[in-house]
Order: sequence, then C-alpha cells, then structure tokens
Amino acid sequence: MSWTSIKKKIRDFFLYNEEERNARDFFIVEMLFRQSVGTLPFLFVSSFAVAGIFFLDGNVPRFAIVTWLSLLSLIILYRLRLQKIFFKSIVKRHKDVRWVETQYRRFFTFALLTAILAGISVPLFVPYLHNSYYIFGLFIFIVGIAAGAIASLFPSPILATLYTFLLTLPLIVLLFEKRDPGATIDALAISLLIVMLATIAHTTRKFMQRTRIQKQTINRKEEELRALFEQTPIPVFYFDHNLHVKKFNQAFKKFFGYLSEQDLTDFDVHKIPDKKIIALLESVIEKGEEVEYNGPFHGSFQNQTFRLHAKIVPLYNDDKEIIGGIASFQDKTLEAESIEYLEKLAAHDPLTDLGNRRGLLQALHRLVSHSEGKDLKHSLLFYLDLNGFKPINDTLGHNFGDRVLQEVSKLLRSLSPGAGNVFRYGGDEFVILYPRCCHTEEEARQKGISLAKEINHRLQREIAVDHYHLSMHASIGVIVITEDMKDPDEIIRHADIAMYQAKTHKSEYAFYSCDMDNERKKTFILRQSLNSPDLTKQFELYYQPIYTMKSCRIVGAEALIRWKHPKLGRLMPQEFISLAVECGEIARIGDWVRQEVCRILERTQAQGDILRFISVNVDTHELGDKNFTRRVRRQIEDFDVDPTRLVLEITENSLVDNFDLLQSNIRELKEMGISWAIDDFGVGYSSLSYLQRLSLSILKIDRSFIASLLDDPQTSFLVVHISQIATQLGYKIVAEGIETKAQLDKLLEIYPGMMCQGFFCKRPMNKQQFLELLDKEHRLIKEEKSGRTDSQKTRR
Repeated sequence: MSWTSIKKKIRDFFLYNEEERNARDFFIVEMLFRQSVGTLPFLFVSSFAVAGIFFLDGNVPRFAIVTWLSLLSLIILYRLRLQKIFFKSIVKRHKDVRWVETQYRRFFTFALLTAILAGISVPLFVPYLHNSYYIFGLFIFIVGIAAGAIASLFPSPILATLYTFLLTLPLIVLLFEKRDPGATIDALAISLLIVMLATIAHTTRKFMQRTRIQKQTINRKEEELRALFEQTPIPVFYFDHNLHVKKFNQAFKKFFGYLSEQDLTDFDVHKIPDKKIIALLESVIEKGEEVEYNGPFHGSFQNQTFRLHAKIVPLYNDDKEIIGGIASFQDKTLEAESIEYLEKLAAHDPLTDLGNRRGLLQALHRLVSHSEGKDLKHSLLFYLDLNGFKPINDTLGHNFGDRVLQEVSKLLRSLSPGAGNVFRYGGDEFVILYPRCCHTEEEARQKGISLAKEINHRLQREIAVDHYHLSMHASIGVIVITEDMKDPDEIIRHADIAMYQAKTHKSEYAFYSCDMDNERKKTFILRQSLNSPDLTKQFELYYQPIYTMKSCRIVGAEALIRWKHPKLGRLMPQEFISLAVECGEIARIGDWVRQEVCRILERTQAQGDILRFISVNVDTHELGDKNFTRRVRRQIEDFDVDPTRLVLEITENSLVDNFDLLQSNIRELKEMGISWAIDDFGVGYSSLSYLQRLSLSILKIDRSFIASLLDDPQTSFLVVHISQIATQLGYKIVAEGIETKAQLDKLLEIYPGMMCQGFFCKRPMNKQQFLELLDKEHRLIKEEKSGRTDSQKTRR
C-alpha cells in the first residue's frame, strides 16, 4: 500500500466521513474557533507554568524544556493567528465552502499537533522528575487540558476524542508501565474519564445541534412574523399601558399621514383628535376584552375624516397580566361609499328619478320601526295604477310612454312636497307615502279622499308630451297606516287590494277594508278549487218551477247551479261564474249543467207535456266557443231528448255586447230545435231590433220591474208595453221574482198569458224535490182527466 493511499484513508476517516458535514458547516467551524478563544490563552499560560516547574526541579534538561515550550508556543501562537484571520474574513467568506473547509482542516491539524506536543511532555520530562508533587502537577496539567479540550472542541466530537486520546495516551501508557496497582487504577480512571468526556462531547454536540435547529426555526418564524407584520397592508400596532405606540408596521405609518418613523416611535395615542378610539383602547386595557369599531374616524394628521374598521385585543405577558394591546385599523371609506352608492342605486328608479320598490320597503320599515311623532300617529299610503297607459305604449311607442311616466312622476312629486315621498313601484304603478301626517284616522280618511281627487283632477288636465295633451286617470287604493301596523309587505298588499277594488268598480279611489282582504282570500281559494279534477262532484243543481199565470200549471223550470264548497260552504253562481270564465273552466261547468238537465228531461219525457222545458243559463264566453254547438248536439243525442224542451238563456247585456259574435251559434242551435230566452230584460240598453233580428222564444222580465210594479206607475207602464211588443214579435213572456199575490194579480191584469217565476210560486228545490213535484203534478192531471171522462159518460 502506497503512502498516498494511506493518507487518503486517514483523510477520509478523519475528515470526509462524518466530519465532512462539519467541514462544510460554517456554524460548526465558527463554534470551534469561538470556543478556542478562551482556551488557547489558558493553554499558553499553563504551558509556561509547567515549564517553570521543570526549571525549578533542576533535573530536567533545560534544552528539552526550551525546545518543548518553544514548539508548543509557536503552534498556539499560530492557532491564535488563524483565529484572527478567520474572524476577520467570516463576514465576506462565510458562504465560501472551500474556504470554510480549509479553515477547518487547519484548525483540525494544529489542534492535534497541540495535543501531541502537550502529551509528549509526560515521557519527555517525567523520567527526570523526582519530586512527586511536580509529577502530580504535570498529570493535573494533562488532565486539565483534556477537560478543557472537551469543553471547547465538542462541536466536533471526533476532533475532541482524538485530541484527548493523543493528549492522555503517553500518560496512560506510563502509568500502565509502572505495573503498580495504584498507577494502573489511575490509568484506568483517566481512560474512563476520557471516555466520559468524549461521551459528554458527543451528547453536547447533539444537544447543540437540536438547539441550533430550534433556534433556526424560531428565527425563521420570527423573520416570517416580522415580514408579515411589516408587509401586511392592514395598519397594525401595539401599545403599552400608557397608550404609547411601541411597534408598528409600514401600513400604519402611511395611515398616519406624513409622520416619520421617529415621530411614531413611542407616540402618545392621546394626541389623535378622535377620542372614540382612545376610549376603546383604554377599555381594552381596563377590561381585557376584545372590542371592534365601525364608524367615522378623524385621527390622521391630514385633516381627513374617513370610515374606519378597528379591532383591538389585549396583550398579555407570560403571567397572564395585561401589558398593553394590539390594534388593527382598516380604511373602509371606499367600501362604505360603494355600498352606499349601490344601496341608493338599488332603491332608485333611473327613469323617473323616484324611489323604487326597494326604496318604498325601506321607507316603510323606517316608518313602522320608529315611534317618532307622538301626536301625529296616522300615515297615508296611495297606490296608483294608471288606466289606459298600455294603449299609449302600443300606439306611440315605449319611448313616448317613458316620457309620459316622467311627466306623471313630476306631477306626483309636485303634489307631495316636503312630507310626501313618491315611488315608482313598477310599470305604470306609483306609490305616495305621507308618514305621520294626521292625528286621527278620520282626519286621515278625509285627507286621503281630498288628495285622491286632486291627483286624478290634475292627471286629467296637466299631462302633456310634445303636442299631445293626455287626459290620464288613475285607480287609487288608499290605506291609513296606524301604529299597530308593523309589516311593510302587508301594508303594500292591502293598498294593492284597495287599488284593485277601485279599478274593478271604476271609481277614483277606494280605502282598504278587511272585507276586501277576505274577498281577495276567498277569490284565491276559489281559483285554486276551480282547477280541481273533482270540481263537478261538488256542484248541485236546483230547479225553480215556472208556472202559467192563469191556470197556475207548471210548464217549465230554470236550472240553477249551487257549489257546495268544502271550505266556503254553499256558493251562489254570481260568486264563482266570473272566476270560472277567467280560469277557463266555464265550458266544463256548462257541460255538466246541461248534462244533468238532459238527464231530467230524459226521465220526464214519458210524463208528456207536464214539463215543457228547462232553461239553462249560458255564459257569453262559452257560447262564443266554436265547439259549443257540437257539444250541445252530442249531449242531446246521448240522452235522446227533444231539443225543443231545452231552453238556453242569455242575458240582455251580453247579447248586445257580443251580437255579431254570437248570432251564428244562436241561429245554428235554433235550427236544431233548441229554444232561446233573453234573461234580465229591461235592465240593459238593448235595441228592440235585436229581438226582431234573432226572433228568440222567451223573454224574461227582470225582477227589478216586478219589485216596483205596485208602487211605480211608470214601471207598470213599461211592463205593459214590453209585454205587448214581445207578444207582437212572437215571444212568450216570463215574469221573474214574483214574491206576493198582489204582484201576481197585477200581472194578470196586464197580460194573463204570461208565465211566472218566483218565491211566491215556488222556491228553488233540489233534484229529488223537483221530481216529486213533477210526479205529483202528473197524478193531478191524470185525476183531472179521469174525472172529466167520468162526468162525460154520466151526461151521456
């Protein structure tokens, strides 16, 4: 094996196994140099002290002493120079791996040379020493250096171990060579001490490494926290008991305007103008509770007020004592302004520059949630819907319609200066709110009537766009808002109900009442029920007989529908027929009624002419259906009834309003043999030409004429002439609503050939009662015929 390979193996063992990491670890190398700063001067001084002892002994060759001391001193001085060079260069070259590695090698080499020179002092001088005290002093010198080496060289356990081994080996060998039990024990004790010191060095090194890693972790965390604290965009600072700023970040510095870092350090927060924040800081110190603040703040040194969000928490020491607080400030001015702008935009109608639906709800919420104004307890709300606005849009365009809405909004705003708030609720609907304007409800009603009339008066006169003067009209729902009304949605709903009432009755205004709400709820229930698949199972037909005036014989009946509603009880036709038309269910109801009537006619056909006809009311919408005649024909054919016994009734007004639409169906059904009757004749504005052109079968005089027949000569005159005209045109006449014998007698005087119908004759009855009445009538007729036959036989 060559000398080069031996050097390499030694080098690998001593340096490039475990120690290679140390050589490349600047921290380890630095620790070795720093720990030797105190030990090398001590070694230098103690070496001279030992040499002096040798001189005093006089037996030791002075040349050997001087040579040993000189070599050891030179090595120590060179190591001190290496220290100086290292500490001078570490700032610039601590990241230079090669340089660090070179420094380690030099330290390693000369440390071992120091151990060797110190250790050979034992075999070199002990043979000349005869004073046991001097020998003991030399041993103490060697062991002391070994202990010091362990304390200073622990960053490199291998170096520490080799150093103590080379230092103490001559001493241990010397003690073993004496073959004295005491010396052997001393050698073993020193060996054990060296092993213990090496173990301590190794353990200390591991502890140092863990401590170093923990310190690096802590330093890194501190650096991260410091960077986070400094670079966070939110102004943060902490303060002491006296409200002096102790530390702050850059954002906080900007937050305070032009103040320099020196001005802010230990700054007294009491100097800021806004005292609300000072009070919050003091409360955190006193109570130890976290606080937040959202609101205006005037605390910068730029004479600026802005919206602030502040969060302040107490700061504790290790003993859980409050030593100050931490505060974070956020400028929310832009955010607050944006939210305010968006809220305004959300509650604003851009077309008319009025509040919109959201704005109205906000105003009502404020009204019902504050009890301001102890005397003025009643408010007014007007809900307006412009009538006839859609034709304006359809005729002149939506741009023109928008300008009309703008003019209406200006007019409404001029009608409610100061206290009144105008809102565009949607489309052509407007709302005017007068909060707390009246002392009593009666005063509010009178004011509501006056304002509603004034609104319509000015709408009719003052709306002009371009060269068009528009006479507008509004249906106005009025509600008096009392102190017990707390739900804005309900208030608006009630006003809407009142507006719908005004529109339905074609009046200028209507005040809300509970009856309207009940009617609306009832209508809602009926609409839902009309869509039920079991609807017709809830219906029942009643029949009111029609008699001849002179002979008082039953000749016909009118079928009257009743609805046995599961929730609302028995309902009359006027309560649900119009809704059935709106819901598209009138055809289903009409088919069911005619089907039931056909069943009665089929059953009574065998009784001859006792029951000549049954009349059924037909709605205009059903009659205008192109499939109506086909459905009626199929029902007559299904039950095989005589079509002349089915009479269809249509009201006078519906006949006039829809004459051209209905006349073809009427004529087609007449050709089938079905008879027609005009119901409620006399209450409308029909032309007598309709009676002539259609040539229907029956004319029914409205009950309002019969009610005033005895008291009003003009009514009697009209009934006489209606009867004469109808008779001339070939109509049979039915007088409706006869309730007294006097009315019947008067009608007999006028025209004894007419038929009569009313409570005096017979009240409406159900199917079973009606059939029993017909059977009874049939028996009486048979008995009369039988009696006449017997009397004729007797006369013969």
